[in-house]
Amino acid sequence: MSPKELIAPAQWVRFTKWLKIVRLRIQCASELQVMTASFHPFLKWVFFCLIAIIVILSLSTRDENTQYRTINEESRASEALEVEGSASYIANILPVKEEALPFFFVDTAKCKIPYVDPFESDAMAIYHPEHFETCSNETALVTPIYDISRQRYVLMINETLASSIMNSNEGEYNCYYQEITREQEHDSYDKVQRKYFTQYYEVPLHVQGLILACHRLGNESDILQSDAYTLIQYKPPPEGLSLEPSKRKPSVLMFGIDSLSRINLRRTMPKVHSFLKRDGWFELQGYNKIGDNTFPNLLALLTGYNPDSALENVCDWHEKNCLDRTPFIWQHFRNAGYLTAYAEDETGINTFNYFKPGFREQPTDFYLRPFQKAFESGMNTWKCHDCSMRYCIGRRITSSYAYDMARDFARRFVDERPIWGLFWSNSFSHDSFQMPSKMEDYVLQYLLDFQADGVFDQSIMIFLSDHGTRFGKLTSLKSGFLEERLPSMFIYLPPWFRDQYPEYASALQLNQNRLTSNYDLHNTLKHIIELGNSIDDFKLTKSPDCPKCQSVFLPIDESRTCEDAGIPEHYCTCVPYKRLKDGWAKRIAPQVISRINEYLAGRNLSGICSELTLKYIHKTAIKIDLDKNFHDEVPFTEVATYRTMFKVNQNTADFQATVLFNNITGSVEVAVPTISRLDSYAKVSTCVDDKTDKMYCICKSDI
Repeated sequence: MSPKELIAPAQWVRFTKWLKIVRLRIQCASELQVMTASFHPFLKWVFFCLIAIIVILSLSTRDENTQYRTINEESRASEALEVEGSASYIANILPVKEEALPFFFVDTAKCKIPYVDPFESDAMAIYHPEHFETCSNETALVTPIYDISRQRYVLMINETLASSIMNSNEGEYNCYYQEITREQEHDSYDKVQRKYFTQYYEVPLHVQGLILACHRLGNESDILQSDAYTLIQYKPPPEGLSLEPSKRKPSVLMFGIDSLSRINLRRTMPKVHSFLKRDGWFELQGYNKIGDNTFPNLLALLTGYNPDSALENVCDWHEKNCLDRTPFIWQHFRNAGYLTAYAEDETGINTFNYFKPGFREQPTDFYLRPFQKAFESGMNTWKCHDCSMRYCIGRRITSSYAYDMARDFARRFVDERPIWGLFWSNSFSHDSFQMPSKMEDYVLQYLLDFQADGVFDQSIMIFLSDHGTRFGKLTSLKSGFLEERLPSMFIYLPPWFRDQYPEYASALQLNQNRLTSNYDLHNTLKHIIELGNSIDDFKLTKSPDCPKCQSVFLPIDESRTCEDAGIPEHYCTCVPYKRLKDGWAKRIAPQVISRINEYLAGRNLSGICSELTLKYIHKTAIKIDLDKNFHDEVPFTEVATYRTMFKVNQNTADFQATVLFNNITGSVEVAVPTISRLDSYAKVSTCVDDKTDKMYCICKSDI
């Protein structure tokens, strides 16, 4: 046997490294002997001693570093092997060495966004990884199988399982489904009467959602199993659609997770983050939200408008039919020959239905909401111990209905025509910054499915969020301000796109560390639509509410400011604020509270909403321009920009405001709707219906 076969693999690695070190020492000694041949004997002896000490110390340090790195790599590899079904792949995507942490996400002339280490001790002190929970260990009794040759769904009954459930090979049962249809007036659903079926039943093409069940013959209440499915039925491409390589339009899939900052993604989903660092992916590390919650951020991305501007220039989005008249990006994609889809998983807080009228006309070709609402009401649901929303609907995880639609939508059409879709999950991330850790392998598996299905060969994929954690313990940390304002934003470009448009890939590479906003993403989506168009083809307008915003496929100016990117001062992360300890700074928070009380009075809510009073001030800070020395003493300024965080007595609610404060008059300028609420208010604002009012109204009846 050879020496290598006699020694364990790990020991053989160490032995070969030791052998290289011995050879290096012999070689160094030989070269030093030649170099010092002409030295005085005493000087030669001193020189040899110094060299020996340096070599021994360096090699010792190298041995320690090598050992530390080996332990880390072995630990990561063992952790990766715990992931069922994807162990070898995940082991390959995990980082193999520690990298020095950067100082900034963005470091330009007008914008310096500090890098936040997700694993800082204060964050890890309140973070506890959660374990994935399955909804059911049952095998599906009935499964819709898509027959590619016929381009139709067939329902397959697992007859062996049915017999097992009934404890008899001779027992009889019936299976039926109820078709779910969309109820137009309220953006909701209707159910069609039961339709009984037998093995290999071919589902009609018009059925896009169904709830099905099997029951013992003669006893409809004895349900063997029930289930619910959304079906992506085949739609042929329109006539005249060009698939020539020179006019090829990329599909675009947008995979969204609510309230997931880029910082918390690194903390709670390191395997997903590693996947998103692979070739072809670009992280927009300067992506800064433009509004408080989901609605303004998705509205800007999907329409190019902020809510106030849309209200003034388009229509009143509080009223029915307004959203149908709003120029959403999916309308532009459909006009360009794309097939479209839109899905959100938690219907109670759907972006365009939560205290809003929703859509009268179905907005996209495939639309999850009516089916998801039917599934929520017609199936058993379950919340995990730490869940505030439904974790399971029927046998499956709530978000899987949205993500399964994304997977099936891509499988059905991505090879044959361009598609666009937004698939969004609120259920496992909206109310808990820790819960994404529970879903890490689950989310990663969908990305692996997209890869296995060849989606990344054809499509641009955008992995995104709307904002970070907006309330709770994480917001109280020194990094809480950045956690809230820096959502995840990753863009993948397929190989053919990078080859055909190298200048766009180069610009995106550059823009990874430039300041960007939701309006830039809106312009980028329009840029994608226009790819391959001739000069005579239509030209889409840029975002109406950000004249200086642009596509991220074009280089962004190094001197860009938050104002240029359409980011209000309250949400801007580019410029530092220095904490003040002076007594006069305590005058600001009470003035902000007065503005909130005036707002409630102006909305005729003083009778049902508490008058807020100050409990204490967390901190107040002053804006320090980048051309100033942050560590210099703050000079007296008549008017300056400040941020103040404070708690009120009523329900110990927390607020944060960015204001213009006049030190002479003591007056504060602040738009109340820009003031952030830093604690959950759903249960203390039940007396008002308006989403903005809820942030500031603490109902007298709820105290």
